[in-house]
Amino acid sequence: MTTPPLIVIAGPTGTGKSDLALRLAETVGGEIVNYDSVQIYRGFDIGSAKPSPAARRRVPHHLLDIVDADEEFNAADYARRAREVCAGITSRGRRVVLAGGTFFYLRALLAGLPELPPRDEAIRQRIRAIASKPRGSQKLHRWLSKIDPQSGRKIAPNDRHRVERALEVWVSSRKPISTWEAPTSASADALPSIKLALRLEREPLARGLDQRVESMYASGLVDETRTLLQHYPRTSRPFSAIGYAEACSVVSGEIALSDAIAETKRRTRAYAKRQMTWLRSERNVHWIDAKERDEAFAAALRIIEGGI
Repeated sequence: MTTPPLIVIAGPTGTGKSDLALRLAETVGGEIVNYDSVQIYRGFDIGSAKPSPAARRRVPHHLLDIVDADEEFNAADYARRAREVCAGITSRGRRVVLAGGTFFYLRALLAGLPELPPRDEAIRQRIRAIASKPRGSQKLHRWLSKIDPQSGRKIAPNDRHRVERALEVWVSSRKPISTWEAPTSASADALPSIKLALRLEREPLARGLDQRVESMYASGLVDETRTLLQHYPRTSRPFSAIGYAEACSVVSGEIALSDAIAETKRRTRAYAKRQMTWLRSERNVHWIDAKERDEAFAAALRIIEGGI
């Protein structure tokens, strides 16, 4: 018996992916699998727009709240866990509905990732010792740019986790991480899927994103962040996410709340733009206008029924 293709709900943040995934899962007998890299963390709820308890009661959700903020977790870990979850869903005769916004996680699941050297805690500690010194992060990024110019251009200097991992791979293998063959937009998917991408015109999308950011702060993002900082160091990976990074600065007294909101809006709009760029380069995507949610749902259902 042929396994039905995975149903992928994609699109920039703020286009209604979670709502569409929920309605489709209820209609086709599906279960939702998260591919958002912040929603995997326990306690990071408001800033990641994690599905509500009510939504989770309506449809089973997977890969939410699976790791603590101070645990190491990357795209390879995600792909391994997600494949196990998807196999379990299909074995029960249910449909997999993937929803999220971290498209590198999605690509890792669908197309696979190269077998990079395993984590080496001794090497990682040596790298972090450099990072802890004055201007250590800049020194590490300059080192990365020297040994692997491609990664140096691609990875931001303040993206501590990716810089550390790239250097760790170099020290372990003497091979730049950029030379390991990672899946690209041209890669063939190992897992068959139906990719549905929501889109909105620029102006209504920007307005919606700004309202979303304001709602996050009004709902208690700063208080949530303050509580999380009592349990995890600020260097933990999810604190660098959009919204949490700015909220951390408010908690520490570095910036005013109004400035944090403005910066979160700016970063959110830039992130949505990057997501659209990523999706335009992706293969076999069915685009759906997200302006009217009922019409978007009907269009998505027609595409799924046509692709089985």
